[in-house]
Amino acid sequence: MRQSLGVGGRTYVGDCKMAALTTRAFVAAGNDFYLCPLSLTQINRAERHELLLPVWGGIVPLEQVRRPGPEGQGDELVAEGFCVDVELTAVVGEKGVHWMERRWLVRSVAYATAQQQALERRLATAEAALRELVTRKQGKKPLFHADLMGAAEGVVKREGVEGWLSYQALALMRTIKKRAYRGRAAREETEVFFQIDVRREEGTIQEKQREMGWQVYGTNGLGMSVAQVVWAYRGQYRIENDWSRLKGRPLGLTPVYLQDEGRMQGLVYLLSVALRVLTLVEWQARERLRLEGTTLQGVYAGQPSRKTVRPSAELLLAVMKTISISVIFVNGQIHALLSPLTNVQKRLLQLWDLPPDLYEKVACEFPKPPSNTSEP
Repeated sequence: MRQSLGVGGRTYVGDCKMAALTTRAFVAAGNDFYLCPLSLTQINRAERHELLLPVWGGIVPLEQVRRPGPEGQGDELVAEGFCVDVELTAVVGEKGVHWMERRWLVRSVAYATAQQQALERRLATAEAALRELVTRKQGKKPLFHADLMGAAEGVVKREGVEGWLSYQALALMRTIKKRAYRGRAAREETEVFFQIDVRREEGTIQEKQREMGWQVYGTNGLGMSVAQVVWAYRGQYRIENDWSRLKGRPLGLTPVYLQDEGRMQGLVYLLSVALRVLTLVEWQARERLRLEGTTLQGVYAGQPSRKTVRPSAELLLAVMKTISISVIFVNGQIHALLSPLTNVQKRLLQLWDLPPDLYEKVACEFPKPPSNTSEP
């Protein structure tokens, strides 16, 4: 990248794989800037917890990131956070590098909500499974205290809710009256059965929920605000989304059944050109929808009313796949029949800035077949 773009003044935005200390030091040593989330390798849970204690105690205020909500409903809270500065030292090419890193601790509202909902689902699943342990089932023996507690421990570990649910197996007794039958006198029998008492540890659960949604971002761009950090990271270009297309449809790079190195390179070059076309088709449609403030409808098979503002290239190509041209050669004349375009296909041509009669021109200008069709 430096050989292509030069050194100094560039901002590199990446994921946690870019957060290695040597990588950050290399960027800082070239007078460039980086922005990436710090994983538990760079800052563990205990360190993050210590940094968040002043926030929960109301000592450190949070800066908010908002975006305009629907008309008449005001702004929507997206995230909130605060920063701390840390001085770092590393070695790059046998030379020491010193720089100041600003660490933004940001709580994403959507991320916190998703984590809390996932936790509630696990708690509900575990609670239902624990209560089911004492249910008598045909063909299975009832569990006694030791087996019941072992099974309950397995359920809690499986759902990952250890410490958030407490359970206790209670042995109870009940008297069952038996009627007289075939010489047996009426009698009463005592039966022992178990119940399981499940309780939510609300205090522990609330502490866990309080830690949800937080992420630590590291940057040496000390002039960046929390809003710039959030939107820069969310708006980063993810090249892996494009490379994934080379692993399947519509571009299949693997498996490659070629032996010659030149043909392998040619195939990669050809598919890279096709990949650029795909990304351009996708970007053009999304950008036009964004500028117009509209949505696209009718691109999902079997869901004619579903709308989207970010259609993929694969969806768009599938819509255009139904276009067909039938060519008939009769008495030296060519007759080309074009299937009528749907409203969605006409809309896509408009989004791509293509003429609405594009396919009609193709049909009219269809090349004449050779006179001798038997020749190769």
